[in-house]
Amino acid sequence: MDLLCLSSRCFRVARVALVPGLLLALGACAAGDSSNPAAVSPAAVAAPAAAPVPVSAATAVPVSTTTVARDGLAALIRASAVACSNASAGTGCTAGDADSGDFYDVELSPDCGDQGFFAGVAEAKGVETLDAVPGSGSKASATAKLSKGQLVCVQGIGRTGQNPLFYYVVAIPANTVGKCKGNALCDTYGDRPISGMKGTRGEACHVAAPGHYAGNCAQGWVSADTLEVFSSGM
Repeated sequence: MDLLCLSSRCFRVARVALVPGLLLALGACAAGDSSNPAAVSPAAVAAPAAAPVPVSAATAVPVSTTTVARDGLAALIRASAVACSNASAGTGCTAGDADSGDFYDVELSPDCGDQGFFAGVAEAKGVETLDAVPGSGSKASATAKLSKGQLVCVQGIGRTGQNPLFYYVVAIPANTVGKCKGNALCDTYGDRPISGMKGTRGEACHVAAPGHYAGNCAQGWVSADTLEVFSSGM
């Protein structure tokens, strides 16, 4: 009987000694003890990484009008094939063959907004826009064909002395021109068929910033006598 009691006491003592150890082990498992990889819970392993928070249109950093204007001026200088003594300001520009003396002084004005200079194609058969001013040694080629009545923004004026002989123009959607609203000129001149455009891949002609356009806009040099220039701007 004493042996049995002694055995039972021994059993009870062993059980009391083991219980704290078991509790400590279970506590470590529940806490996901990093010292034991096997103790990490399946839920912790399967939990996906937090997805990046998308930047909303409201928080996105907008491209400044100044940047668009600067890029637009650089693109205009390239497209019109003019040379400028100060390209960053778009001043001191010429078109044609300066070496032979067959050249034009060019005034550039990329802005087609409220301060823009507008005109309409008055030539009955329309007019082809050219990638360079025609002249000595010129290899000018057509970039598009504008129909009579097409509204254009004048971005460059080629002069000899005070006389404008060529204009660099861009055909833009009439409904994007603020000055067209309620203006009778935009009944006579507006969006007309354009054909033979080069480089028609990519985005359609659109407003990139107030007064500045990007995409596939028909543009090039035309003879001054093919346009009706709006003396008041619009």
